[in-house]
Amino acid sequence: MKDVPQELGQQILVAAESYGTSFDDVTMDEIAIATGVPRATLYYHFRSKEQVLAFLLTSMLGDIATSVEAAVATGEDTRTRLSNVVRAQLGAMAARPATSQLLVANLGRAGKLPDIAAGMDRAFQAPVRKILSEGVESGEIRPVDPDPTATAIFGAVTVVGLHALMLHGHLDVDKSLEALVVLWGGLAPTGEAT
Repeated sequence: MKDVPQELGQQILVAAESYGTSFDDVTMDEIAIATGVPRATLYYHFRSKEQVLAFLLTSMLGDIATSVEAAVATGEDTRTRLSNVVRAQLGAMAARPATSQLLVANLGRAGKLPDIAAGMDRAFQAPVRKILSEGVESGEIRPVDPDPTATAIFGAVTVVGLHALMLHGHLDVDKSLEALVVLWGGLAPTGEAT
Protein backbone atom coordinates (compact mmCIF):
# COMPACT_ATOMS: atom_id res chain seq x y z
CA MET A 1 0.00 0.00 0.00
CA LYS A 2 1.37 3.40 -1.00
CA ASP A 3 1.01 6.56 1.04
CA VAL A 4 -2.63 7.59 0.94
CA PRO A 5 -3.35 11.27 0.30
CA GLN A 6 -5.42 12.87 3.05
CA GLU A 7 -8.43 13.56 0.81
CA LEU A 8 -8.52 9.96 -0.48
CA GLY A 9 -8.14 8.65 3.06
CA GLN A 10 -11.05 10.74 4.24
CA GLN A 11 -13.22 9.49 1.35
CA ILE A 12 -12.40 5.89 2.27
CA LEU A 13 -13.17 6.52 5.95
CA VAL A 14 -16.54 8.07 5.14
CA ALA A 15 -17.46 5.29 2.70
CA ALA A 16 -16.47 2.57 5.18
CA GLU A 17 -19.44 3.50 7.32
CA SER A 18 -21.69 2.10 4.55
CA TYR A 19 -20.09 -1.33 4.06
CA GLY A 20 -21.78 -3.17 6.93
CA THR A 21 -19.95 -5.90 8.81
CA SER A 22 -19.39 -8.27 5.91
CA PHE A 23 -16.60 -7.39 3.57
CA ASP A 24 -16.84 -10.64 1.62
CA ASP A 25 -19.12 -9.32 -1.08
CA VAL A 26 -17.62 -5.83 -1.31
CA THR A 27 -15.58 -5.34 -4.47
CA MET A 28 -12.98 -2.74 -5.35
CA ASP A 29 -15.48 -1.42 -7.92
CA GLU A 30 -18.03 -0.88 -5.14
CA ILE A 31 -15.40 0.83 -3.00
CA ALA A 32 -14.60 3.10 -5.95
CA ILE A 33 -18.29 3.94 -6.36
CA ALA A 34 -18.83 4.49 -2.60
CA THR A 35 -15.79 6.76 -2.32
CA GLY A 36 -16.30 8.57 -5.61
CA VAL A 37 -12.68 7.77 -6.43
CA PRO A 38 -11.80 6.48 -9.89
CA ARG A 39 -11.02 2.77 -9.88
CA ALA A 40 -7.53 3.36 -11.31
CA THR A 41 -6.69 5.80 -8.51
CA LEU A 42 -7.95 3.35 -5.93
CA TYR A 43 -5.83 0.55 -7.40
CA TYR A 44 -2.81 2.86 -7.54
CA HIS A 45 -2.91 3.16 -3.75
CA PHE A 46 -4.40 -0.23 -2.78
CA ARG A 47 -3.72 -3.55 -4.51
CA SER A 48 -6.74 -5.19 -2.86
CA LYS A 49 -9.72 -4.60 -0.64
CA GLU A 50 -7.71 -6.18 2.19
CA GLN A 51 -5.31 -3.24 1.88
CA VAL A 52 -8.32 -0.94 2.25
CA LEU A 53 -9.16 -2.79 5.49
CA ALA A 54 -5.54 -2.41 6.62
CA PHE A 55 -5.77 1.33 5.94
CA LEU A 56 -9.00 1.56 7.98
CA LEU A 57 -7.41 -0.31 10.88
CA THR A 58 -4.27 1.83 10.80
CA SER A 59 -6.39 4.96 10.75
CA MET A 60 -8.56 3.78 13.65
CA LEU A 61 -5.51 2.83 15.71
CA GLY A 62 -3.98 6.21 14.91
CA ASP A 63 -7.08 7.98 16.22
CA ILE A 64 -7.06 5.87 19.37
CA ALA A 65 -3.33 6.46 19.90
CA THR A 66 -3.70 10.24 19.56
CA SER A 67 -6.60 10.36 22.03
CA VAL A 68 -4.94 7.95 24.46
CA GLU A 69 -1.68 9.90 24.37
CA ALA A 70 -3.55 13.06 25.36
CA ALA A 71 -5.32 11.21 28.19
CA VAL A 72 -2.07 9.78 29.55
CA ALA A 73 -0.32 13.16 29.51
CA THR A 74 -2.84 14.99 31.72
CA GLY A 75 -0.92 14.36 34.94
CA GLU A 76 -4.13 13.54 36.79
CA ASP A 77 -4.51 10.66 39.23
CA THR A 78 -4.32 7.06 37.99
CA ARG A 79 -8.05 6.35 37.97
CA THR A 80 -8.84 9.56 36.10
CA ARG A 81 -6.18 8.87 33.48
CA LEU A 82 -7.42 5.28 33.06
CA SER A 83 -10.96 6.54 32.72
CA ASN A 84 -9.82 9.08 30.13
CA VAL A 85 -7.97 6.37 28.17
CA VAL A 86 -11.07 4.16 28.17
CA ARG A 87 -13.17 7.15 27.09
CA ALA A 88 -10.69 7.76 24.24
CA GLN A 89 -11.07 4.22 22.89
CA LEU A 90 -14.84 4.25 23.27
CA GLY A 91 -14.94 7.67 21.60
CA ALA A 92 -13.00 6.38 18.59
CA MET A 93 -15.41 3.46 18.28
CA ALA A 94 -18.44 5.76 18.65
CA ALA A 95 -17.09 8.11 15.98
CA ARG A 96 -16.90 5.26 13.46
CA PRO A 97 -19.47 2.68 14.56
CA ALA A 98 -19.80 0.75 11.31
CA THR A 99 -16.06 0.79 10.69
CA SER A 100 -15.45 -0.56 14.21
CA GLN A 101 -17.79 -3.47 13.58
CA LEU A 102 -16.37 -4.04 10.10
CA LEU A 103 -12.81 -4.20 11.42
CA VAL A 104 -13.59 -6.60 14.24
CA ALA A 105 -15.57 -8.87 11.90
CA ASN A 106 -12.69 -8.88 9.40
CA LEU A 107 -9.66 -8.40 11.64
CA GLY A 108 -7.67 -11.30 10.22
CA ARG A 109 -8.06 -9.84 6.74
CA ALA A 110 -6.79 -6.39 7.73
CA GLY A 111 -3.21 -7.53 8.07
CA LYS A 112 -0.93 -10.01 9.76
CA LEU A 113 -2.15 -10.74 13.28
CA PRO A 114 1.24 -10.05 14.93
CA ASP A 115 1.33 -6.63 13.21
CA ILE A 116 -2.25 -5.90 14.28
CA ALA A 117 -1.47 -6.92 17.87
CA ALA A 118 1.61 -4.67 17.86
CA GLY A 119 -0.49 -1.75 16.59
CA MET A 120 -3.09 -2.29 19.31
CA ASP A 121 -0.33 -2.50 21.87
CA ARG A 122 1.21 0.81 20.75
CA ALA A 123 -2.15 2.58 20.57
CA PHE A 124 -3.73 1.41 23.83
CA GLN A 125 -2.07 -1.27 25.89
CA ALA A 126 1.43 0.26 26.28
CA PRO A 127 0.05 3.58 27.57
CA VAL A 128 -2.27 1.69 29.94
CA ARG A 129 0.67 -0.40 31.22
CA LYS A 130 2.50 2.87 31.92
CA ILE A 131 -0.45 4.30 33.88
CA LEU A 132 -0.85 1.04 35.82
CA SER A 133 2.85 0.90 36.69
CA GLU A 134 2.81 4.51 37.87
CA GLY A 135 -0.37 3.89 39.87
CA VAL A 136 1.13 0.86 41.62
CA GLU A 137 4.33 2.78 42.34
CA SER A 138 2.43 5.72 43.85
CA GLY A 139 0.09 3.44 45.86
CA GLU A 140 -3.01 4.74 44.06
CA ILE A 141 -3.93 1.23 42.94
CA ARG A 142 -3.20 -2.20 44.35
CA PRO A 143 -0.25 -4.11 42.94
CA VAL A 144 -1.14 -5.66 39.58
CA ASP A 145 0.83 -7.13 36.72
CA PRO A 146 0.50 -4.31 34.16
CA ASP A 147 0.74 -6.53 31.06
CA PRO A 148 -2.26 -8.85 31.51
CA THR A 149 -4.21 -6.10 33.29
CA ALA A 150 -3.79 -3.73 30.31
CA THR A 151 -4.87 -6.55 27.99
CA ALA A 152 -7.93 -7.25 30.16
CA ILE A 153 -8.89 -3.56 30.13
CA PHE A 154 -8.49 -3.40 26.35
CA GLY A 155 -10.64 -6.50 25.93
CA ALA A 156 -13.33 -5.28 28.30
CA VAL A 157 -13.54 -1.87 26.64
CA THR A 158 -13.65 -3.38 23.15
CA VAL A 159 -16.36 -5.90 24.05
CA VAL A 160 -18.51 -3.34 25.88
CA GLY A 161 -18.20 -0.95 22.92
CA LEU A 162 -18.98 -3.61 20.32
CA HIS A 163 -21.90 -4.90 22.38
CA ALA A 164 -23.45 -1.43 22.38
CA LEU A 165 -22.85 -1.00 18.65
CA MET A 166 -24.26 -4.37 17.71
CA LEU A 167 -27.21 -4.33 20.11
CA HIS A 168 -28.21 -0.67 19.88
CA GLY A 169 -26.57 0.51 16.65
CA HIS A 170 -24.73 3.29 18.48
CA LEU A 171 -22.32 3.68 21.36
CA ASP A 172 -23.09 6.00 24.26
CA VAL A 173 -19.59 6.68 25.61
CA ASP A 174 -20.73 7.79 29.08
CA LYS A 175 -23.09 4.84 29.53
CA SER A 176 -20.43 2.39 28.36
CA LEU A 177 -17.84 4.00 30.62
CA GLU A 178 -20.24 3.64 33.53
CA ALA A 179 -20.64 -0.08 32.74
CA LEU A 180 -16.86 -0.45 33.05
CA VAL A 181 -16.77 1.03 36.58
CA VAL A 182 -16.16 -2.51 37.88
CA LEU A 183 -12.60 -2.14 36.61
CA TRP A 184 -11.91 0.71 38.99
CA GLY A 185 -13.25 -1.17 42.02
CA GLY A 186 -10.98 -4.10 41.26
CA LEU A 187 -8.00 -1.76 41.16
CA ALA A 188 -8.62 -0.10 44.51
CA PRO A 189 -5.85 -0.50 47.09
CA THR A 190 -6.63 -3.13 49.72
CA GLY A 191 -9.23 -1.88 52.20
CA GLU A 192 -10.13 1.26 50.22
CA ALA A 193 -13.73 1.85 49.15
CA THR A 194 -14.36 2.60 45.48
